[in-house]
Amino acid sequence: MVESNPDLVTASWSRIDAWLAAHAPASLARLGPPADPAAVAAAERVLGVELPAELAASLACHDGIEPDCRVFPEMDLLSVAGVVDQWELRNQVEAELFDDEEDLPPLEGDPYWHRLWIPVGHFQGDLNVIDLRPGPGQGRMGWVSHDGSSSFAGEELATLGTYLAALADTLTTGRQPIPGLWEEPCVSPDGELSWWGVPRGGVGWSPAPVGLPGVGQADGARAGDGPAAPDRADVDP
Repeated sequence: MVESNPDLVTASWSRIDAWLAAHAPASLARLGPPADPAAVAAAERVLGVELPAELAASLACHDGIEPDCRVFPEMDLLSVAGVVDQWELRNQVEAELFDDEEDLPPLEGDPYWHRLWIPVGHFQGDLNVIDLRPGPGQGRMGWVSHDGSSSFAGEELATLGTYLAALADTLTTGRQPIPGLWEEPCVSPDGELSWWGVPRGGVGWSPAPVGLPGVGQADGARAGDGPAAPDRADVDP
């Protein structure tokens, strides 16, 4: 079983929210409020299992985000209702595609879909999921394509907590600890965060500032610039 760390989720959301409040308030306004505990309990009855602890902690901070809100690179965080909707949709599609055992895909590797894959995020028909199947991989986060391929290979970001922590680090330090991430964060004049680089025709968009006011890197630093140079007074002669 992969170690779960709900406290890391809560702490990372606190850092992300603080950065958005300082540099992209329009995006912060598009994050959902904390999820209603009654809605979480109702979702768990439908799913037949308790939500993964890290997902429950994330939903307690924000019940998903509005569509096309690019706070996350290549993922739209699902609300409680979205988790259930995507889970039910995948179950329905699997039932329609494989209506008898002869139609089932080969057993090598991961299946087309599993009822113990709990959706976390959605992007262009693909899902980020948390794997609740018993075994050493229980609790890991992975990716499931709309065509049925899947991957749980990313040890560096094995859980939702480590993913959120890496995102918070990217925004607040300028480093890019998310493996394989090539998008550079940028902000619009209206205070929107995007991970698609400066949008085509997006007049006024600029590289995202790094850090928080009075904390971390020097004023004017930009994501990807690396650590700010030390103040001359702090350098030994």
